[in-house]
Amino acid sequence: MISLDGSIIPAIVIFLLLIAVLNRLLYKPLTKVLAERESRTTGLVHQAQEDLDHHLGLFEKYQASIKSARMEGYRRQEQLRAEAQKRRVDVLAQSRTAAEQLIQEARDSIRLQVETAKHQLTVDARDMAQRIASAILGRPAPDSR
Repeated sequence: MISLDGSIIPAIVIFLLLIAVLNRLLYKPLTKVLAERESRTTGLVHQAQEDLDHHLGLFEKYQASIKSARMEGYRRQEQLRAEAQKRRVDVLAQSRTAAEQLIQEARDSIRLQVETAKHQLTVDARDMAQRIASAILGRPAPDSR
């Protein structure tokens, strides 16, 4: 058993003194180093998480800008296609109008040529008829105009 004699007081004093010295020389520096280590590791993890969040935000902005640019490109392409289609329709209408005008001019020219040819044939037929009549009668035929 433990006996309580006079040596217990110096043992208690030495024990308390040893605790104070160990606390000052060992435990406080050790807990300080551990706390600093913890703050550095969790701080780095926290900083890495913030950097990751920042870069994810930038990536989302990048994706949004690409999508916006792509949509603008599609819109512009559709606009150009519509303008080209309108120009095509206009050119076809102008070409159709020009072709119809050329056809009408050709018809008018043909009609004029037909009338001229009919008139010339009529004149030639009368002239030939007079010559035939003159040849048959043996004298000049009277002018039947």
